[in-house]
Amino acid sequence: MANLSEISVFVIILSIFVTVCVCDAPPVMMCPSTRTVKSGINIAELYVNTQGVNSTIVLQLISSECYTCALQNVSVIPAAKQNCSVIVDTRWPVRMAVISDDSSDKINPNCLDLGARFEENGNYVIYVTKKNNVITCQPPLRVGSDPADSNITIYACFGIFTGLALAWIGFSKCKRRFMRVLFEIHPSAVDTVTCSEQDLGIPTNSTKDHGIEKKERLKSLDTLRGLSLVIMMFVNYGGAGYWFFSHSKWNGLTVADLVFPWFIWIMGTAMAYSYLSLAKKKESTGKIFLKILRRSITLFALGFLVSSGGIRNFKKWRIMGVLQRFSLTYFITATVHMFVMKESNVGANKKWKEFRDIVNYWKEWIVQLLFILIHTCVTFLLKVPGCPTGYLGPGGLANDGNGADVKLCTGGAAGYVDRYILGEKQVYGSPTCAEIYETTVPYDPEGLLGVLTSCFLCFLGLQAGKILVTFKGVQERVLRFLIWAVVTGVISAILCKASQNDGWIPVNKNLWSISYVLAMASMAFVLLTFCYLTVDVYQIWNGAPFYYPGMNSIVVYVCHEVFSTPFQSFWDLHPSSHAIFMLINVVDVSFWVSLSFYLYNKKIFISV
Repeated sequence: MANLSEISVFVIILSIFVTVCVCDAPPVMMCPSTRTVKSGINIAELYVNTQGVNSTIVLQLISSECYTCALQNVSVIPAAKQNCSVIVDTRWPVRMAVISDDSSDKINPNCLDLGARFEENGNYVIYVTKKNNVITCQPPLRVGSDPADSNITIYACFGIFTGLALAWIGFSKCKRRFMRVLFEIHPSAVDTVTCSEQDLGIPTNSTKDHGIEKKERLKSLDTLRGLSLVIMMFVNYGGAGYWFFSHSKWNGLTVADLVFPWFIWIMGTAMAYSYLSLAKKKESTGKIFLKILRRSITLFALGFLVSSGGIRNFKKWRIMGVLQRFSLTYFITATVHMFVMKESNVGANKKWKEFRDIVNYWKEWIVQLLFILIHTCVTFLLKVPGCPTGYLGPGGLANDGNGADVKLCTGGAAGYVDRYILGEKQVYGSPTCAEIYETTVPYDPEGLLGVLTSCFLCFLGLQAGKILVTFKGVQERVLRFLIWAVVTGVISAILCKASQNDGWIPVNKNLWSISYVLAMASMAFVLLTFCYLTVDVYQIWNGAPFYYPGMNSIVVYVCHEVFSTPFQSFWDLHPSSHAIFMLINVVDVSFWVSLSFYLYNKKIFISV
């Protein structure tokens, strides 16, 4: 029988054999790199095995997210280093190539087209061989065990919150039943909230019950506003490190690109109720304009403090921002609507009765369509120095396909207008495209030219509000919501050719392209329909927990922006996994939701 020492030696030898032969993992040694890739999450390790190759090998790589970009050198591997590794990004597929610095070497075509999709925390290897001066490559192969599903944190989080929601619903029903049995208490079926009509952002509707005017709040709209705010806070805190919870690098859509335009759309919907109330009270145009002006200035000032409060050098203040865009959009849209507002919507003749929510405001439609015309003409006709006319790309590494140098053309006309009017130092210096496209030109996604299309988006939200105040039947309202959703969605799909990059006008949040605002409006109409039916009509959901932050949206948004840095630094952690990142972000967002719930119970509603 073998003794213990012999067994130990056998186990050690077997372990070495398995590690080398089965896993086939080369010695860990970082390849000489020309680029820096962040370590932590969203990465994998790619080994480059060049045994027997006596030439210097160059590994080229580019993310598929970098549209029209040429391959970039990421590592130059000397002949002496036969095994080394490179950290690669796993968020999107990549294009790769392997070339040699020896002009006498011939490169097999398979080395020039090494497209791959890496999984997070995976280990991969590329075998590069040379025979008769011909360099041949094998596509990346995964070695070792399969990496765990990087999305498991999302599944777990969704399951936990679903369980908590079901538990709360069960607890609430049991509590009400227990109270009725013991104390014969019958809870009221309607929650009433007293709101100020003076706030042009709060939707109120007046109905009469036994001759007494009763004011009701549209809970579905507050729920949708709160949902947008919660998602916005989550993505602003980092979105657990997932790429789809971060803004798109240029064209296309992610979850983070949805919430801000929904806010603007909701602002327009609420405006219809406010103006109906003001029209019934016979408020003068002068008083209404002063209210619009006061609210716009307040929003702009808050946004300016939020986006530039930490910069003492006024020469580097960022003039535009999220709340600044709200301010300008609200000022323009509300002022235009002020001149056409009506106390009722019965003015259309019988022939156009079913379209009175549109024909009664035909002048407003002309103004809004004029905004779109101006935006389109400036975007495609303005001569931008050193750039192709009508350029819509991010610049940097991108290529316009015509051989023109577009490195400094980030944003085309939209970027040029901001830099010309505001100055480069007052424009946002870290656009989302910088990471992938390596842009060096400042660009503001909340810039001046995009105000025109955001006004049109707000106007489409106002159209939803007109439907609500004009038509009282559920079927009438829902049918119109869905028709508008289809119309705006189809037009958006035509403009972008249902493609991320190949359309006439791609869906682009950075540019606030017309296809983007139409797509956002389409989604908003669908979401409002869902919330309206579930919250206000059938009352199978009370809107919680989103309803509470929706009631104090400005306060919650400003607080989460102002206190985001010290609140996150409290954790003093550098998340190395999505799970830790998710825990931090969920706790941060939950704090502000809890605060809004406290304000709601204390009947504290702060509006601008």
